[in-house]
Amino acid sequence: PVPTTLDEDVVVLSDSDNGPTPVWRPPALEPPLSRDPFGRDHYWFHRPVEANANNAILFFYAYGSDGPDKENPWRIHHGIDFPNPVGETVRAAADGVVLHGAGDGLFQNTASYGNVVFIQHDFGYNGQTLYTLYAHLSRALVRSGERVNAGDVIGLIGDTGNVSGPHVHFEVRMGGDRYRDTYNPLLWMVPYVGHGVIAGRVVDEEGRFIEDAEVTIRNWATGLLLESSPTVTTYVFNDTGSDVQPDPRWNENFVVPDVPIGKYELITTIDGVRIAEVVEVFEGRTSFVELRPPVPTPSTDSP
Repeated sequence: PVPTTLDEDVVVLSDSDNGPTPVWRPPALEPPLSRDPFGRDHYWFHRPVEANANNAILFFYAYGSDGPDKENPWRIHHGIDFPNPVGETVRAAADGVVLHGAGDGLFQNTASYGNVVFIQHDFGYNGQTLYTLYAHLSRALVRSGERVNAGDVIGLIGDTGNVSGPHVHFEVRMGGDRYRDTYNPLLWMVPYVGHGVIAGRVVDEEGRFIEDAEVTIRNWATGLLLESSPTVTTYVFNDTGSDVQPDPRWNENFVVPDVPIGKYELITTIDGVRIAEVVEVFEGRTSFVELRPPVPTPSTDSP
């Protein structure tokens, strides 16, 4: 069967009083996309919100972060959010089969997600199954067992479940369909035309991840902060068995999405020491950077 609306009275329109005013963004590149010369990229998914709505993420609550307030941390984020008015359309990121949809009740025994569509895709990665999840919908418009194609309307943005405002929460899961199987969607979802993605890691002198570190992104030519994501924070791992996961190819602990092509300086502070590296961004590719303090030079003084 093909996806259909569940009720004749469902109108796929936005309520302009219940969300951000859309800002023009460039069109997204077309998946599948892997321009990395070493084959490390896997931009295989469309963006779940179309270009004439807000299909830019909420940068201050990125994947793996615990929100902007250090004194009152939020739940560690296992996906990314696209704020939009209630009723804006949500679309399938790729072809697949719906495993959870309208009429299926709670998703995996939790009310936090609200109304959910969960899709198993027709392709995998290194022999592992890929899934995408779309949460907090006002309405799910597909049912379990239905086949969907990339770009099909599968639901309407809402504010169901545990939310502070209307948006769609988007996850990529790999190798399993549980909460612990998420990976950063920004390394799977195509960037905009003329844009690339920066993946990186902030580590100590021995190469161990530093959690919840702030990274600032500055345009190397202009000195200005990156407008879409001026800062990001590194992943927080809570050691519960439901942690977020670094990408199997990039082993990152932060990602900066939708960066216009050009050179950028990434800056962090480790134990009071400013660490900075410059990276060049190319269209449709991941550029990688590591921020690590210098290894202390052994003293040569005689005793």
